[in-house]
Amino acid sequence: MRLRRYWFITFPDNPYGPQNIGVSAYTKEEAKLLIRQLSLRDAYMALISASLNDTTKVIEDIDIRLLDQGNVIPNMGVVTFKRIWYPSLNMS
Repeated sequence: MRLRRYWFITFPDNPYGPQNIGVSAYTKEEAKLLIRQLSLRDAYMALISASLNDTTKVIEDIDIRLLDQGNVIPNMGVVTFKRIWYPSLNMS
C-alpha cells in the first residue's frame, strides 16, 4: 500500500484554493480520520472540517501543481508524510 495525496474540496467555488484540505494517508478513510482527530484539538480545522460530508468531492493523488500558487503552495507542508499538509500542520 502506498501513501496517497488527498485533496478535500470543502469550498467548491474555489476547488484548488485555501479553504480546502490536503492530507497524505494510505486510504481516504484514514485521511478523514486524521482530519477528525485534528478537529478536536484545533479550532481552525474544526471550522473547515465541519463542511466535510459524504458528498464532499475528494481528489485522490492530487497534482499539487494545480493548487493555488499564491496561497496553498507557499503555505503547505511536506506531502510525503502521513499527515494533513494543507493547512500546514505536519510539524505539530
